[in-house]
Amino acid sequence: MGGAQPEKPTSYSLDSTAGDEIAILIGGDLRTINAVRDFWQLVIQTLESSPKSIWLNLTGVGQADTKLAACIIAVLRRAHTNGIDVFIVGSDAVQDTLKLCKVPPIRHFTKVA
Repeated sequence: MGGAQPEKPTSYSLDSTAGDEIAILIGGDLRTINAVRDFWQLVIQTLESSPKSIWLNLTGVGQADTKLAACIIAVLRRAHTNGIDVFIVGSDAVQDTLKLCKVPPIRHFTKVA
């Protein structure tokens, strides 16, 4: 495995029988508008498919800024409006950016079994 995660987001179903849980994976430098836009577009397409939940895997993000924080807040609001659960796991860079923007810690968005 190893290596850096790409700045181009990817998604996959976590439950092959129902397709009701989707994971979106992105990494790298998310300070560029193009990377954040690609992430936003994939998340919106995923929300439109009405899954039960979406997992955002941001553990490979090396750099982030307020563009990503604004995107995450918009995703959380849109998902809440549509009754879709969002769970987030993120790198220190993501957590630091969210903290700067006064967003609750990522642990508030992570499901613990």
